[in-house]
Amino acid sequence: MLIRSQPLDSQYSEKYKSHLKESEEMTERNIQSQRIGQLFDDMDFDSECSFCFKRWIIWKYRDVRDFYYDSKYAIRNYRIWRKTINSLRPWDGFSGLISVMQTHLKDYIETEEKYGHSARDFKNQKIASAKETVELLERMKEPHEYTSRRRAEVDAKYPEYKSLITEYKNGGVSSSGRFVALGQGWVGMESGRNPREGYFEFVNGIFELTTSPDQHETDRLLDELRKYNESIDAAYMLAEIDSDKDFERLSVLLKENLYSWWD
Repeated sequence: MLIRSQPLDSQYSEKYKSHLKESEEMTERNIQSQRIGQLFDDMDFDSECSFCFKRWIIWKYRDVRDFYYDSKYAIRNYRIWRKTINSLRPWDGFSGLISVMQTHLKDYIETEEKYGHSARDFKNQKIASAKETVELLERMKEPHEYTSRRRAEVDAKYPEYKSLITEYKNGGVSSSGRFVALGQGWVGMESGRNPREGYFEFVNGIFELTTSPDQHETDRLLDELRKYNESIDAAYMLAEIDSDKDFERLSVLLKENLYSWWD
């Protein structure tokens, strides 16, 4: 998709038509006033100096004008970009790029809302697409949030598992799994290549499988833990799908709107 013209708001149309007509009339007068032949050969020394002086004045005026606008926007940009620039680090990678994109799009949205010249519907569409892009970038800047949101949904279904033991010392070695307290021990499942499951107690400082004081309750808890583990695994898969969908949507937004975000 290439850059294309944008429909003007009606309140700006007449002004631009008037300006365009004036420019065309000036161009026509200039063409009519040109003469064939050598332009400067018949000028005397004084008129040539006068021409050079006027041209020098015009150039200097343009230099001063450009310097004014450069200084004006340098100050403005520092105010808007200061927080983003100060937070950037060379090792940020994707998060740094996303922060820069967000800051610029937010600035663009604010400017478009106040000063945009496009027709209302077209202007609203540009602003809406830019805002959606900012929201997508916000989610993508913190990838672990995809997992956190899905994990929170699972934890809400198993509120009693918020206090699950997930790490323990077994003879001085750190091990992990998911366990829930029962009596003097814990019911759960170990992690690793050869996981154990059942009722555990510490015997001489070692986490060992032992006879459960309530085998029926142990079996019930183990069944719940299996479902919990399956739900957690599914949550991670859904988080990956959520992330992929956001990337796909961002691709569509950029393709359809990147060259429209100007005024």
